[in-house]
Amino acid sequence: MGAVLGLASLWLAPAWGQPTSPARTAVPVQGIVTQVTDGDSLWITPPGQPGIEVRLRDIDAPEICQAWGEEARRALEALVLGKTVVLRIAGRDTYGRTLGQVQADGVDVARRMVEEGHAWSIRTRWDRGPLVKDERMATALRRGLHGQPGAVMPRDFRQGHGPCVHPSAEPAAASAPPPPTRPPLPVSERPRAASPATAASAFRCDGRTHCSQMRSCEEARFFLENCPGVQMDGNRDGVPCEKQWCR
Repeated sequence: MGAVLGLASLWLAPAWGQPTSPARTAVPVQGIVTQVTDGDSLWITPPGQPGIEVRLRDIDAPEICQAWGEEARRALEALVLGKTVVLRIAGRDTYGRTLGQVQADGVDVARRMVEEGHAWSIRTRWDRGPLVKDERMATALRRGLHGQPGAVMPRDFRQGHGPCVHPSAEPAAASAPPPPTRPPLPVSERPRAASPATAASAFRCDGRTHCSQMRSCEEARFFLENCPGVQMDGNRDGVPCEKQWCR
């Protein structure tokens, strides 16, 4: 009997984007979206109250350090950033964030993200989630990430790489003034550039595969030479990202 109960509890464990604790209130909350962290996480600030870190229910978007992660974040920004939205709280996720449904201009934001190919319907151990029909349509039409070869579901990416580091603090109400400008150092006092071995040690394979996800030629070279599935050398001349970084 104990073994049966243990197995049942395993099957009923919450998924990544499903509640781990019940909602405290069913009353909808209105607020302005002040920040978008990634394709399924955002900050909502109700009038006269502190901001709420929200994880969209029923979907799983690519991690921000994963291929298509930045594209998913920008898509969510276009839908909600700076807008007044309605939040229906469903509980909390495994990180303590508020989990809920968000509507902007009458649109279910999570469903729209799946429809446009920027997120998957959330999976549990026996269920493909409530938005699986929208996901199948986006896959058939090759929308968004479904048009990219070798798209990896976020849960599989997390198993291999762990979650990306997210900013957890509430966004500041006003930006701090810029630091005072300092005169440039004389050439003799400037630090020397890092050697190739030192520069390479600052990079690691984290699932990124495209030039748009790189920050420098050195980083692009590291990914091309060391990481699987990289698509940064179309003419196969050994030089990555020649239009963006390694000109």
